[in-house]
Formats: sequence, C-alpha cells, structure tokens
Amino acid sequence: MSNVNQGSAACSISVIIPVLQEDSSWQELLADLRAFPETAEFLFISNGLAPPEFQDRLNSYGLNSRSHWHCTDRGRAIQMNYGANYAQSDHLLFLHADSRLSNSAVQQLLKTLDSCPEAFLYFNLNFQDQSFLLMRLNSWGVYFRSHVLGVPFGDQGFCLPRTLFCELKGFNEEAAYGEDHLLVWAARRQGIRLKCTDAEIETSARKYREQGWLKVTVKHLWLTVRQAVPQLLLLIKDRTWKCCQSKAPSQSS
Repeated sequence: MSNVNQGSAACSISVIIPVLQEDSSWQELLADLRAFPETAEFLFISNGLAPPEFQDRLNSYGLNSRSHWHCTDRGRAIQMNYGANYAQSDHLLFLHADSRLSNSAVQQLLKTLDSCPEAFLYFNLNFQDQSFLLMRLNSWGVYFRSHVLGVPFGDQGFCLPRTLFCELKGFNEEAAYGEDHLLVWAARRQGIRLKCTDAEIETSARKYREQGWLKVTVKHLWLTVRQAVPQLLLLIKDRTWKCCQSKAPSQSS
C-alpha cells in the first residue's frame, strides 16, 4: 500500500500502458502500480481484448476499481493517444508494459510533480538483467543521451500535464518508428522543460539477448540518428528565427 500523501496535487495522474496482444509482461507491472495513490487510474490499451485473467489479477492487487482495459488498433502511438483521450487526470504517465517501478521511484515521481507540475518528466533507465555486462554500456548511453543531449526515450517513462500533451498534438501516429523521440523534439521546439525525476525505471533486456546486443544497439543508434538530424535542424531553425524576431525591434529603432 502506498504511503504517499493522498492529498498531494501530484496524485492526479493517469497511467497509460500500451499492451501488444498476447504480451503478458503487464502482469508483472501490476505489483508496482500499488505504489501509486488511490486517486490514480490505470489504462491498459491493447489491440486485443482483455485476457481472461485480467480481472482476477487486478483483484489480487486491489486495482480492479481503478483499472480499465481498452481495445483499439495496433500501434503504440495509436494506443497511447487513445489512452490519453480517455484519461481523467491532470497528468499523464506513459509506461511500457515491460517497465518496472519501485515504490521509492513512484514517490520520487510524485514529489517531482509537486515541485515541477508543468515539466516534461522522465526516469533514469536501468536494464533488469545487469548480469549481461554489455547492457551497462547501454544504461550509460541512455544517461548521456537524456541528460546531456536532452533526448529521453519512451522506455524511460514520460509524465507530463495532459494540457501540454494536447498542445504537442500527442504521439505521431504516421511515424514508422520513434513516436516517443518525436514527442520529445516537439517539446524541445516549444521550449518545454525536460526534467529527470532522478529515480530509476527498469526495462527488459530480452530483445538484446535474443537478437544480439550489437545488432540491436547499432540498429537503434542508426534509427535514432536518422530521425534526430532533421529534428535538430528544425530546432536550430526555430531558435534562429526566434532570436532574429527578438532583435528586430532594437534594430529598427
């Protein structure tokens, strides 16, 4: 049971979890959701109907009254946008189904929301299987990418005001990949503050083990760079234009 302050403004939060049909990783996440305050709601958005065990699993963790399973089309961007449309809370937290959050991480998130309610928040990322030594390199790479380059990814968990999410026009459902990446760039172009909660979220390293660390890492790096370059150019263009606009009155006077 959560020991966070139930009266906190940060407790108004909808947790949106996209679930691929027949993916059972969401079941392990249920135990972690108990750390959220009783005012939080949990929206599972899938391209398939709720599995038979869904209600029983919710009941076993005391989450039944505030959890809902919605069925929509396949695609993470589609599912997350769908969940955002149904969300009732002031803040949205997008979590991957294979994410894991400790009780302290949830409390740190709520604490950060209290102090920075308008920010675009994310977690530090850790991989569950740290015995796979090469995954530590990926964790360091994620830290560098998010803290130094200012580009966190969706597996780090995104938490932002619902009004801000609407201003950013949600996730790009037309993108072939990297809808999370594009949302971050949209936020940066608008000058939105990106802030880490300083807490950790864990994710699975399964695809690295199954498909090969080098193959997956190189593929992700290439796709990221290919998508980031045009977004960076747009950001530079926007900032240059704004800089010129701000100087225009003094030059004409």
